[in-house]
Formats: sequence, structure tokens, C-alpha cells
Amino acid sequence: MIAVFRSEFYRSLSLRSSWLALVGFAVVAALSGWLDRVAWSLFAGGGAFGLAVTVVAQHHQHRTAILLYLARPRRWLVLAAQCLVAALLGSVLVAVSGIALFLEGQSAHYLTTLRVAPLIAVLGVLCATVVRRPLWLVAGGFGWVLFAEGLINRMDRGLPFASYMFAAGGDPQGLLHLLAWTAAVVPVAVWALYRDLTA
Repeated sequence: MIAVFRSEFYRSLSLRSSWLALVGFAVVAALSGWLDRVAWSLFAGGGAFGLAVTVVAQHHQHRTAILLYLARPRRWLVLAAQCLVAALLGSVLVAVSGIALFLEGQSAHYLTTLRVAPLIAVLGVLCATVVRRPLWLVAGGFGWVLFAEGLINRMDRGLPFASYMFAAGGDPQGLLHLLAWTAAVVPVAVWALYRDLTA
């Protein structure tokens, strides 16, 4: 497991798009932090989700997933390592982008968001394992947040990103809902690992 984690971590850091995504999402989240702490949580969590999608979907986009799974037949170990790497990178993104908020005395909100960020990053990994196309997933996720969660559900708890926002604000029920959504995607992602990679 350690070797798989190390190779996934090295691969994530060696790709230029991973660095661009990390820096880009961190800058957007940091700028939104000057406006409002809730906006920062939304953009930081969206950045952690988008970064996880970018890192995982590149395997399928560049067809390196076929070679990876030939070299490592226990695909669930690779998925677990990708979840750990995404959680780590998502935490770094949130930690760096929220420094100004932390220094302004919003340490409680900063710390709760930092605690929840790895979970939204893991959700991004699981979704990217199923969908495998980063543009579809990021655009679909944006549309989902805007229409399904924002306009229809009015960002009330129960749906994934709204649950993340409540959890980032310190609400334990929001955290439970986010955990439930993440756990619900796990079997679908494990099934997707073993489907035809050339599709």
C-alpha cells in the first residue's frame, strides 16, 4: 500500500496539470476568502473536489490506467492510494488558501473546513473513477451545484455539496450526510474499477 501511495503521489506531483489545478483552485479560493468565509469554504471544497477529479481522470484520459492496472492487479489498492493522495492535496489546498481567513480570527471555521476537505476530495476521486472524463465531471458538478443544489434545493442539507457546506460550518448532521454520500459512491467506484478500461 505504501508503494502504491508513493507512486500515485509522485505521479500527481510530476504532472503540470496537477500543479496548475492546485495553484488555480487555491488562488480562486483565497480570493473568495476576502469576501466571505462561506464563499471561501465553497470554493476551497470545490477546488479540492476538482483537483481530485483532475488527478484521477488523467489516468483514464492518457490511457495510463491500463498500464497501471496491469502492473497492479489489486485495483482497489490503487483506488485507496488515490483517495489518500487526493485527501492530502485537498487539505494542502484548503490550508494554504485559507491562511488569510485564519489570520483574521476565523480559526474555528478554517479548522472545520480543513477537517471536511479530505472527504470532499475522496468523493471527487470516487466520482472520477466512475465518470473518467474530467471536463464532463467538472462541468456536470458545476451544473449540479448551481441548479440541483442551489436553485432547486436552495442549498439545504441532504445533497453532497450542501452537506459539505454545512459540515464546513461545524454542523455534525451535514458531516453525516456527506459521509453517507461518499459511502454510497464507493461500491459504484469499485465496480467501475473492473469494467472495461478501453471504453
